[in-house]
Amino acid sequence: MLADCLRVNPTGGAVFDESVDMQRHALTWVVLFAVIAAMFIQLPQMAAKQDSVIHTYSTLIEVDALAKQRFVESIEDERLVDGAIRGMMLKLDPYSGYIAPDELAAFERRVHGDFIGVGVELGIHDGHFTIIAPLEGGPAALSGVLPGDQLLAIDGVATKGLSLFDIEEMLTGRADSRAELRLQRAGHEEPVEITVLRGPVAIGTVRGFRRLEDGTWDHMLDPDDRIGYVRVSTFCDNTMRDFDAALEKLVSADARGLILDLRFNPGGLMQQAVEMVDRFLRDGAIVSTVTRRKAVHEYHATDSESDVDFPVVILINEASASSSEIVAGALQDHGRAVIVGERSFGKGSVQHLIPLNGQKAAVKLTVAYYRLPSGRIIHRQLRGAGDSWGVKPDVEVRLTNEERKAVLDARRILDLPPSPRPVTTKEFLYSAPLDLYLDRQFSAAREVILHHRIPRGSTEKKQGRRRCILVSRP
Repeated sequence: MLADCLRVNPTGGAVFDESVDMQRHALTWVVLFAVIAAMFIQLPQMAAKQDSVIHTYSTLIEVDALAKQRFVESIEDERLVDGAIRGMMLKLDPYSGYIAPDELAAFERRVHGDFIGVGVELGIHDGHFTIIAPLEGGPAALSGVLPGDQLLAIDGVATKGLSLFDIEEMLTGRADSRAELRLQRAGHEEPVEITVLRGPVAIGTVRGFRRLEDGTWDHMLDPDDRIGYVRVSTFCDNTMRDFDAALEKLVSADARGLILDLRFNPGGLMQQAVEMVDRFLRDGAIVSTVTRRKAVHEYHATDSESDVDFPVVILINEASASSSEIVAGALQDHGRAVIVGERSFGKGSVQHLIPLNGQKAAVKLTVAYYRLPSGRIIHRQLRGAGDSWGVKPDVEVRLTNEERKAVLDARRILDLPPSPRPVTTKEFLYSAPLDLYLDRQFSAAREVILHHRIPRGSTEKKQGRRRCILVSRP
């Protein structure tokens, strides 16, 4: 306290003790000396770091100067900076990219599922840009683009050396403009040339077994068997809204089980996938994200009135990726669903959109990997992943190329709005829709629900909910 530093003055006043004052001056010099010493200690490290940065980017600076001085035409600074950043992103991985200020608005529209383009999800397979799946109902799907097609060129420009983000930019454009795609297709020696008219790719992502007369989807396969069917083509902002509406109809119809079809689903928004898993779990981990520093962000199920308890069979194939792998893998790990079909694609990396320059530009950067509740990381290209990538089915049923094409052809018919269909086709769809779905994977999923012994839990859930039903694996 201040009183401790005072002594009484014979005249009645108070003065500071001189010895205390001297001690304070000494302490100040000690602190000042310590700060200066710390700065000198840090200087070599700071200088070394600065020298390392200069050394690393000296070639880039030299090329920048040479281009500005000696290139045959004048160059804008932004052009060189843009190219340098794009090249930097390309060296990271195919899923990272740079979004320039004039591209940012269009990119955000694509993320939210409302844009003009051809409608495909791309990935890397065996070093080639590959169509994971054309978005169902989109221009590419209607033009005959197939999952597994390798994308060789767009409008005569070879894709080799480009990033996935660059290719996505090339595939978008004005409505009704032509995109000339050169594809290498399995079973074809020569490349396949397909012209796609770009168009809106703002489509519903949740579909059913057949269309009703008013254009809405019917999600019940058969009123007698009471098996529900929901097909999810991708995960966008409105996916869970429509998925919950379909589940509500099935619960009201007292469905005995659900076939959730995630075949040809290339993924999308992770949060939508987490919410879908949460509809079938009361607790436990759903998925976690693992960064380079091993930091983990975990997503857990919550017990809510929107949960459903009927058994679930999930259909996946080689074109099921990303968020669809989260749904299938998480429910498989919890024993909550039987997985039927083929091994999934193995795209389990997380990309974040990180703003730059005061929100005027951004980078799409791979920041983490998905990890399932069992601890497996599903990304195929992870170093040391071995054979643990993707989601392996409990009941493996592999389709031939011809069978897979037949499935896609049937979906193209069903996904068309009812009004432009010929009457004969329409009558056929409503009289015998099951014929369009009886591929071997679908039939196997139906058999699991119809004839596999499914144990029922003895615990009752909250009032108003159906009794818990668990699915055991065959």
